[in-house]
Amino acid sequence: KRTDAALQKAKEAAESANMAKSRYIIGLSHEIRTPLNSIYGYAQLLERSPADPPPNAVTVIRRSAEHLTSLIDGLLDISRIEGGVLKLNRDRLNLHEFLDQLEDMFGLQAASKGIDFHCDRAAHLPTMVHADEKRLRQILINLLSNAVKYTQRGHAALAVRYRNQVAEFEVSDTGMGIAPGELQRVFEPFERGSGPEVRTIPGTGLGLTITQLLTQVMGGEIQVRSTPGQGTVFTVRLLLSEAMQE
Repeated sequence: KRTDAALQKAKEAAESANMAKSRYIIGLSHEIRTPLNSIYGYAQLLERSPADPPPNAVTVIRRSAEHLTSLIDGLLDISRIEGGVLKLNRDRLNLHEFLDQLEDMFGLQAASKGIDFHCDRAAHLPTMVHADEKRLRQILINLLSNAVKYTQRGHAALAVRYRNQVAEFEVSDTGMGIAPGELQRVFEPFERGSGPEVRTIPGTGLGLTITQLLTQVMGGEIQVRSTPGQGTVFTVRLLLSEAMQE
């Protein structure tokens, strides 16, 4: 009976993995086909009328190629993480300078959309911490980019707290929000929510997948809560031990 139960469990796990793989391939095929169709269509138009190109043809081709590049880079990142070949660095990071850079970057992006951006920092943040700067930056840029991208009015914000060597980064917005049934699905590859307004916004559907995987590889956790029509909050907790200043 124990053997039968173990075999049944293994069979169910294999079937589940196979279904997940099928969904992954379908999602990948869909995401790649859209920019490829744009490149192919506009290339045909340019070929037929090289002296009279359609408006924005070159721009559409370039943006489609950039989208494909982002897809490939994202898939490579996921492959490295899942394959266990991603190596983490233990950099000495000036946390305040790091946050200043993010604040400057996303302050400009938010201003260009007509929304506010602010960064709230706990008073007792250490100056220097040990962290993989590249991967931490990737995590926060993915989350902050989404916060600004999916917010049409109001604000996007980053709040940083630190206690017992654990840093907590909270990225919030007053955007369109996520339906309760989709809160965990947004971390799956190519899942971007089911709302029609979401589909009009460019994206690969890989950012949150990579963010969750990187957070887990770094020994941390990520949580999300959201209210449709009111906004979303992502919280990332990571062990960032304080580094002595030289």
